Amino acid sequence: MIKKLVLVAIAVVLGFESNGIYAEPLVKQAQRIPIVSQEEIVAFGDATYLFDHREYNTLTISGGFKNLPLGFNAWGFIDIHSDQNNESNRFDFTRYFLEYRLRRTLDPEWVFGVKGLGLEVEYNDSNGANNNLLRFGVNYKHDITLIAGQKSWLQWRYFPIQTNQYARSQASVAYRFGLTERLYISGFADFNIDENGKNRWVAEPQLNYEIIDNVNFVLEGRINEYEGANAKLTATGVALGLKVLF
Repeated sequence: MIKKLVLVAIAVVLGFESNGIYAEPLVKQAQRIPIVSQEEIVAFGDATYLFDHREYNTLTISGGFKNLPLGFNAWGFIDIHSDQNNESNRFDFTRYFLEYRLRRTLDPEWVFGVKGLGLEVEYNDSNGANNNLLRFGVNYKHDITLIAGQKSWLQWRYFPIQTNQYARSQASVAYRFGLTERLYISGFADFNIDENGKNRWVAEPQLNYEIIDNVNFVLEGRINEYEGANAKLTATGVALGLKVLF
């Protein structure tokens, strides 16, 4: 059943049926999807604590799993914030935002030999009523060469289907640019296409420097035009802190 759903999603999101790809060959290829991963499941994560210049703090916990059954990978995070412009209570967490993703990289034989292309479902939620939503779309991840020997990649994502009635779609890019053995830039930029032309950016470029193994100093820029739409919040900021990887 899951295999059939994967094939249907390919046809709907990528429009392969119009290019003459038929179900029967894909079904035969789908038989190669392992029910149980042949590789060991790998768990990973990190925790980051940041001091924002807008007089509030953030605790971010993120993590995921690789090599799940049926070829899936999972990743997600939760941001827990105190209130902006409230220095005396900056350690009191009152707001949150979370995002969790389930991905399946497609067999290159299904997509004209393209490596790194996959399907993705994403769940979002935040404090307040009716703020949760699901997104369905595609992602494409590939390595890039910037400085020899340093790990760098880009991941492009597009979600044409969302359950939130006020949003049409989202285009996004996540990235990692290795600069030296200990210094790298990572982050994301989301472009949200909303109803009535109220398109909004959310972006967080992050400069990381590894102080010791698995402990990074972090300098983060922040742009959130949804916060900017709230008269009580400011859309842009800069934050400093530490990240621990585990």
